[in-house]
Amino acid sequence: MSYVIHIWEQPTPATLTEAQSVLNRLVDQPAPPNPRFVELARRIHAFMPELASDWSLDAPNGVLDERVWSLGLASTLPGNFYPRLIDEAVNLGLSVYDEQAGECFVPGPWRLSEAGRERLVHRPVAAPPAPSGSLDVQGRFRALVLPRLQPHGFVLETPPRRGNQVLTQLVRHTLLGEQRILVEWRGDADPEVVASVFCSITPALPDPVAKICAPQTSIRFDVVDTPQINAFLHRFSPAKPTSRSYFVSGVAGLERFLPALGDWLLAELLPVLDQCKTLPDFLAYDVFEPRHPIYIKAYLANLALAYCAEVPDLDARFDQLMRRRRAEGMNPDQMAAAFEALRSLRRT
Repeated sequence: MSYVIHIWEQPTPATLTEAQSVLNRLVDQPAPPNPRFVELARRIHAFMPELASDWSLDAPNGVLDERVWSLGLASTLPGNFYPRLIDEAVNLGLSVYDEQAGECFVPGPWRLSEAGRERLVHRPVAAPPAPSGSLDVQGRFRALVLPRLQPHGFVLETPPRRGNQVLTQLVRHTLLGEQRILVEWRGDADPEVVASVFCSITPALPDPVAKICAPQTSIRFDVVDTPQINAFLHRFSPAKPTSRSYFVSGVAGLERFLPALGDWLLAELLPVLDQCKTLPDFLAYDVFEPRHPIYIKAYLANLALAYCAEVPDLDARFDQLMRRRRAEGMNPDQMAAAFEALRSLRRT
């Protein structure tokens, strides 16, 4: 899920109504890359480097060819992120329009709303509660899991705790793009936590191609069996085999779960990721999906990679991806529209 805001440089609106009018006029207008957008992205990276490119689904480096930067902000961002983004933007002379909240923030700094214009003063952000218990999830993950994945090129990212959520992220950069293994830990009753594991690849796509695929510029994996850690499954339903979470209770439970998780990562997930490190390898692997027990989902980026490689069987790959999307309950019209846009791009 994401939350969309719109950022532009000029003109600066004086009222909320004018902000909507400016957005309607400027949105989708082509323009050279705006150095202020790039500087804003640089400041955000400096503020929270642990977020990498995950803070937004749209041009996280600030490089785009439109007058308006429409940002899809990730829903998991910490509470102090949004005020900082606004402050940095208006300090750079940019306007930030939050259409969903009915507010626009402009240099001054001012907040524009239906009530009029007022000095921008951010509402207090509640600090996340301090960890109450004895489970050092990130520390034990670093000790028990990271050493087993580090020789394969992965590094560990451990963002700050947010409420009852803790993240441990293994990241590897390959010729194809970034591979990410995310383990999300949630727990309201320490020392009990529920872990969920996600895996994705974010390939390096040319800007015109990435724009066609947005927001599906990452490729995710689905998992239907995890034999090494099935004993920890939490509220599992065979009717939904890809909805898998794992219950860990106490220090002893964590000490059992993490080595088993490492076993699964090395035995099951890593071999799949190793076959997706280059563009030719990914395309050779993807064409035979779905597999058991881990398979690559049929995202728009899969088609974009085939397009970028100029494969001779692009039409056949499109048909195969469409069959997979229908089988997985994903929107086939979205894939069809992307296919037509890519073909048009090739003709230009």
